[in-house]
Order: sequence, then structure tokens, then C-alpha cells
Amino acid sequence: MKQIKAYVRPALVDHVIDMIEDQSADSPGVAASEVRVYGHPEDTNPMERSHLAKLEIVVREEEVQGVVDIILEHAQTGHSGDGAIYVTEVVEAIRIRNGERDREAVHSVFEEPDSV
Repeated sequence: MKQIKAYVRPALVDHVIDMIEDQSADSPGVAASEVRVYGHPEDTNPMERSHLAKLEIVVREEEVQGVVDIILEHAQTGHSGDGAIYVTEVVEAIRIRNGERDREAVHSVFEEPDSV
């Protein structure tokens, strides 16, 4: 399994997630959060911050390129501040509720939670 972290413009988050869901047969869950990014190399002020959205997606190895292509196609404006994509190895995934591991844990993490 791989984790894709994509930092994209906040205004494009919903569109990018919709495209991932529309174009993936076994749609992966997507976690999205707002982040502040400091010190881009091209910034004139190294402490200047950018507001971006971070998307985190865990997929099977064979799904990586398709998801990356969707993000590139739908998050790219061609201007500075478009963000970045990182792909890393997921060594293990464990669902806290029942101890499920790996793909079963990842696939079901994004289901609606039970009331407590």
C-alpha cells in the first residue's frame, strides 16, 4: 500500500476529491485538512506562509499513478503555490475499532462512525 499526500489550493479540494471518487472504481477514502506552509524556496520572505489543503489517500500500488494523474489534472493552475504531491510506503494499517489490518482497515476507516 502507498500513501499519497497532496498539498493543493483550498478552493480546488472538493473538485479534486469528486474527480478521485468519480474515476476510481474502488474509491479510496480521502482525509482533507487545512494547513499553513512556511518557507517556500521561491518566497522572498522565508517566513511567509501559504494556506493549502492537505489530502491524504491510502491506495494499492496499482492505483497510485491513476490518483496522482487525477490530482495533477484537476489541481494544477500553472502558477506558483499549486502545491506538491508525495508518495510514501505504508508499512502497516490497523483499524483501531476492531484490529483489522492492511487493506481491510484502510477501506473501512472512512465509513460513517457509530454513535457512541
